Amino acid sequence: MQMAPLKYDHILVEESGEPLVDLADYGFVLEPAYYNDGLSDTSEMYLRKAVAERLEAVREELSPLNFKIWDGWRSREVQQNIYMKYWKEMESKHPDWTEEQLREQVGIFVTIATDPNRIPIHSTGGAVDLTLVDESGAELDMGTRFDHFGPEAAAFYFEQDGDNETARDHRRILREALTQAYFRYDEDEWWHFDYGNQVWAAALDKPKAIYNEVKQKELRRYIIKVSRGTQQGESIFMNK
Repeated sequence: MQMAPLKYDHILVEESGEPLVDLADYGFVLEPAYYNDGLSDTSEMYLRKAVAERLEAVREELSPLNFKIWDGWRSREVQQNIYMKYWKEMESKHPDWTEEQLREQVGIFVTIATDPNRIPIHSTGGAVDLTLVDESGAELDMGTRFDHFGPEAAAFYFEQDGDNETARDHRRILREALTQAYFRYDEDEWWHFDYGNQVWAAALDKPKAIYNEVKQKELRRYIIKVSRGTQQGESIFMNK
């Protein structure tokens, strides 16, 4: 059963100014899904510094498991590419659907990027798509692939449907570990988690979000290079 989308546009955003970091510096397994699909022109992956550090701490708790990350920060342009890809897939699969039906179904899984008054949550650097892998790098069975846009992708699907107890247990491990670190899980996508953005604030009853949109033209101003010895960062674009 799919949940009604969480309303979050009303949440105030007070940008913290926290930088973005390159996930290549953190030892996660990186698989830039939308670059590999031809929907993004870069394989680089970024998250807000506190988000990356929280993931790093959770990984230590889950050792020897590691995170495989498919996506973090993304631009509006990439967001719209994803939206249109899914729209075309649904339009082809359901040629009898009206535009309103398509908009409703696509909107469950992908936020439209053309509304200037709505902040796509991945554009904040506070949303991440990921899974767990074992010591060999093999993905744990989660019951569906990444970006499986159907009812089976719901976080609690296998709690009600006993078909795949292994996937149920693996989803529990992922979900519980990250929620204990104050991430918000997504009801419709087992792989999606939020921290610091509007949807996180709405779900956790926070008075405001701390991450606003980082636009493509602003990206280099936000990125810092992290020194792994001290966990301190220094901007590599301070004068830009």
